[in-house]
Amino acid sequence: MSKGLIIVGAGGHGKVVLDAALLMNKWQQIIFVDKNPEIRTLFNFQVVNRITDIPDSQEWDIIVALGNNQLRLSQSQQLLDTKHNLVTIIHPAAAISRYSKISPGTVVFSNAVINAGVSLGISCIVNTAATVDHDCQIADGVHISPGANLAGFVSVNKCSWIGIGASIIQMVSIGQNSIVGAGAVVLKNIPDNVKVVGVPAKVLMMD
Repeated sequence: MSKGLIIVGAGGHGKVVLDAALLMNKWQQIIFVDKNPEIRTLFNFQVVNRITDIPDSQEWDIIVALGNNQLRLSQSQQLLDTKHNLVTIIHPAAAISRYSKISPGTVVFSNAVINAGVSLGISCIVNTAATVDHDCQIADGVHISPGANLAGFVSVNKCSWIGIGASIIQMVSIGQNSIVGAGAVVLKNIPDNVKVVGVPAKVLMMD
């Protein structure tokens, strides 16, 4: 049995992960890990600087609560490689299909909807009131921001970020390490390593 939950990251995202974890009513003890030496507590929960500061840390459940997609995924993968028990955090007010798959390290927040046939990779974020419709394939390290809506059969590749309030029509593919801007409406496939904005969404030309 787990000794408790370790949350890596005591920033804004860590606060929301904490709130969802408490509502799951699964862990009697929660400790944060954060590199900032000035942070000692968060909402009266202890903050330490390293995972190794927690005795027998491999007997604890653990979740990485960092907003940066690449960093969150990298640290989650390291924890899996070192046999730590990476868990999922699902807010009780989220609606999750029994026919969906959610991989370790992923968090799903309040009023989010995950429908049948959806696959969520390692260390994803499905944020507040986001919806992921049937048969979507979401790769490792993706962040779907609050209020974003993905129609059926959408694929989002590794470490991409779907901005707040964005909409993606059915059967569209989003490349890896790409950003869909806030409120954008995506009507066609998006390549790797770009940012798209607008209605309809177009690649933002960089200076």
